[in-house]
Amino acid sequence: MHSEFYNVELDRIRYSLVWEDSNTLYRGLEVHPHDQVLVITSAGCNVLNTLLKAPASVTAIDLNPVQNKLLLFKKHLILQYDYAAFRALLGLDGPESVAEAWRQIEATLPEDMRRYWSSFFLCHPNGLMAAGKLETYLNGFYHTLDSSLQEKLKQLIDFEEVEAQYLFFLKELHHTPFQEQFTFYFDEANLSKGRDPKLFKYAAESGGTTFYKRLQTQIASQLVKNNFFFRFFFFGPTGIPPEILPPCYQEQSFKLLQGQLHKLKVVNAEAIDYLLSEEGRQVNKASLSNIFEYTSHAEFNQVYQRLFAAQDRDLRMIFWNLLQEQGAGTAADNWLNAPLSAALSKTDACFYFRNVRVQANVFSEASTSLS
Repeated sequence: MHSEFYNVELDRIRYSLVWEDSNTLYRGLEVHPHDQVLVITSAGCNVLNTLLKAPASVTAIDLNPVQNKLLLFKKHLILQYDYAAFRALLGLDGPESVAEAWRQIEATLPEDMRRYWSSFFLCHPNGLMAAGKLETYLNGFYHTLDSSLQEKLKQLIDFEEVEAQYLFFLKELHHTPFQEQFTFYFDEANLSKGRDPKLFKYAAESGGTTFYKRLQTQIASQLVKNNFFFRFFFFGPTGIPPEILPPCYQEQSFKLLQGQLHKLKVVNAEAIDYLLSEEGRQVNKASLSNIFEYTSHAEFNQVYQRLFAAQDRDLRMIFWNLLQEQGAGTAADNWLNAPLSAALSKTDACFYFRNVRVQANVFSEASTSLS
């Protein structure tokens, strides 16, 4: 598939967190023990989350070899060390814990791994989860606010009811410098600090105003106190209640992950090309992040037909739209599950995505009846 990602320098960690909600993935794909699942690697979170559902296999795929290197490092940490070391290196307990955990394990790593990650932690003392180009940019916004706005933003995660939370937002943050600063910081001119500008070639909307409206919609409809993505977006990886972490980063999942990692295969390649290959035809479920954000509508439609038109292919996939609208469905589209896609779009935990799309050759009765 032609993607603008081919025109981006793939020499660093661009994403240190997967922003696609694992609960959305779970409901969209309905992973079962016989499934062979393909997942875009990114930071590896949803690769690990998928393994927790104990499928037959998980193939992690990414054009960026550094993203795969990050996943393989996490795999090594999970298999060779305890949960406390893993959690600390993620950055969930702050930079001092990162440094202490690294001191404890550094000498025990294979030489090539030790050399690479030693340099990494010198540059990224806050740990793995905050180190991506995108995450560094996102977490920088909070520090542009004055102390009064910072405190009011923090108060949003204290509410127990959505209505009270939203009323506070309208009174204390909406139509204040917070709105102006948010819109400016995340507008197209500044988004390149978090994403390569080539990746916005096909975007139909500008970021700042659009993302602010989506943030407002979430605050009006979901309790952000319990929202991992909201907390991380504004406040970074520390201070997050353990029970709202992505499943793969919760202590209760650690031993299960250790027992599932033998099912993982990591591939450096483009996901659609792989799915259309002979080897990729074994995959029956795929989580494709927002890879269609970086392609034209014509390219998407061509790929869509090639993936689903084959009568002998069993495939179900989920992807997220950010600023584009791909896969909206037509009268002739027999593969889009519109009710499920709409339901998941309303409940997805990350506010900045436009919507979610789920397509398949065949859906279960439960999937088609979900509204």
